[in-house]
This record gives sequence, structure tokens and C-alpha cells, in this order.
Amino acid sequence: MTNTNSTVTILHLRFHCASFETYRELFTVLGDITPIVQALPPDGALLNLAGATRYFGQSPAELADRLQTRLAARYGLISTGGVGPSRMLATLAVDTAAPGTVRMLPDDPAELEHFLRSRQVRALPGVGPALERSLVRYGIETIGGLADLPLATVQRIAGASTGRLLHERAHGTDRRTVSPAGPPATITSAQRFDRDVLDPAEVRRALLAAAADLGARLRVAGQVARTVELQVTYADRSATTRSRTLREPTAHTPALQQTLYGLFSALGLQRARVRVVIARVGELTDGAGTAEQLTFDRSIEDARTLEPVIDRTSRRFGTGAVRPAALLAPRRRPSPSDAVSGRPLFRGSGDSPASLAHCTDPPERPRARL
Repeated sequence: MTNTNSTVTILHLRFHCASFETYRELFTVLGDITPIVQALPPDGALLNLAGATRYFGQSPAELADRLQTRLAARYGLISTGGVGPSRMLATLAVDTAAPGTVRMLPDDPAELEHFLRSRQVRALPGVGPALERSLVRYGIETIGGLADLPLATVQRIAGASTGRLLHERAHGTDRRTVSPAGPPATITSAQRFDRDVLDPAEVRRALLAAAADLGARLRVAGQVARTVELQVTYADRSATTRSRTLREPTAHTPALQQTLYGLFSALGLQRARVRVVIARVGELTDGAGTAEQLTFDRSIEDARTLEPVIDRTSRRFGTGAVRPAALLAPRRRPSPSDAVSGRPLFRGSGDSPASLAHCTDPPERPRARL
């Protein structure tokens, strides 16, 4: 077994049930141990502990335990760790560790080889479902079986460049390094309800508000987003997160709206009591150099044409001066009890069940329907 790194100093940490806000904050704790930290969104990080072991005079296992204790104390966060001589082996170690523990791979090359060869071939970086099926058809189910094949055979199955890469990794060689990189920049819109919501229509109104908010902020910043993420928090404070990568980067509200609707529908919620929905866009890039694909859909193109007008109105009169009519609170007929109790005859826009993040408007501001 060949290995480009002989010292077991790469730590792969995986965080359980961490919100994106917490995920961003915890890199301060990780940076206190080593400056060489690479984010692996949405729930992981790689750390090179070579310098930290000398500085603190502790082993990688002791440093990993120290980090886990700090994360648990500060954020109540459970984490699982894997320590190995390379990124690949550290990841394999964390995949086989029990939750809340640290799996430390041995320094002995023979033991490392035995550990690697016994893993399923799907655990090897670069082996996706399609390639795994191809390898299994040839009877190759473990990394050891792949390592026993001649390079020419692996290249015939997987292609020249991929085959060479897999051949190296099957023999324990991983040329990737830990590159310092924090969590990617994102824009977030949180929609919090005044009460737990059961009606999907109310949730969709909140998602529409989030899409309008995110689209406007992206366009103001001159950016487009490639990924959209939806996090739904329930009455018991548990949460579900789903994300989707768009076919092309966008800052258009209708595209973000439909993506959020699709993510919410995919959850298949029946009688769930929803407390908060958080929409987030990521993989932000400069919108000036991004081409837009024509849809030939009149409604979509009309909405795109209208967006600059809405943006100019918002810059002049404030955010929310122009908004979709669906976000205006429905009026109801007055009842006799309203006159007796002195209750307002009509609900104002401030009585909407979802409070719109980044969109607080004076009550006297006129509203325009779209």
C-alpha cells in the first residue's frame, strides 16, 4: 500500500443536526485549534492537525476530543470524527465511526491496507451509483477487489483519467490536500409564524414572501444563485432541510418561488405543525457575466420584465412598496361582534400570520397590487 501522507493528522468532523447559522459560527471554534480548516457543507469540515499536535503537545485523538467537547458545550452539538493520514482515509474513518465518537486509524501500513481493502467500492471517492453498477457487473464489490485489477482494466471500465484516479485511491494514494476555506456565502430569508401553522397555503404564502425577498436582494447585489435550500422547523423544534441545484444560476423571483414550492411539496407533509420556514440561496456569482435562457413562456418573461420596475420602486419607496397580491392579508366581512368589541373591521397587512423577514414597512405606506 502506497500513501503520500505517513502521519495520521487529517481530521474529518461531521456535525449532527446543525442549522446553517450554527454551522457558520462553529468555524470560530475550529480555527482556535488549527488555521487549516476546509468547510464541507452542509454538515462537515476537514482539519489538518499536523501543526496543532506540535503546538498543543497533544495527539490528534486528544485534539478531536477537545473540539467535540467545546462544540457540545457551546452549541449543544454532537459531532463524529475520523482521523487518518489523508482526506480519503479520514472520510472513510468517520463513515465507520459511531455517532459522537472519533475513529482513529492506525499508523501501521498493513493495518491501514486491511481497513481500506475491506470497504465497499462505493465508499471510494469518485465512485457514483452508475460506476458502482458497472464495477459490480465485473464482480468488483470491495476496494480490495478494485486494487487487485491492472490499471489498464480499471481504465477500460471507468475511462482513462477516472480509472487512473481510482487505481491510485484503491491503493491508498490521495493527492488532495486540506485547503483552508470557510462556509460559502449565502443569503437567507426567515419567515416566522405567530402560531404553529397547519395550512399548506399559509406556508406557501411565506415561501412566496421568501422568494420575493431573496430575489430582490440578489438583484440589488448584482448576484445570481445556483443552489436553493429550504429548512422547515416544526412545533417540537425539530427541522427538515432540503436543497436543490438549479440548472442555471438565477436571481428571478418566479424561479426561486417554484423551486421552493417544489422542495416543500417533496416533503410530503400532511398534518405537520410548522413554526418557521427558512429559505437560503447559495453558490453566489456575479450576475453580469451570466446568460439567461429564454423560456418562451409569456408569464415568466413578463415577470422578468416587471422585476426591474419593482426594484426601482423599492429603492425609492422602500422594500415591500410593491408586492404580489397574494401577500396582502385577505379582508373579511365585519361581524356584529366586531362593532360591539371595538375590534377593527378589516385586518391590516401587519396581521399576516407570517412576519416577513427584511420587509418591515410603515403601516401608512401604500400597497400596489400586481
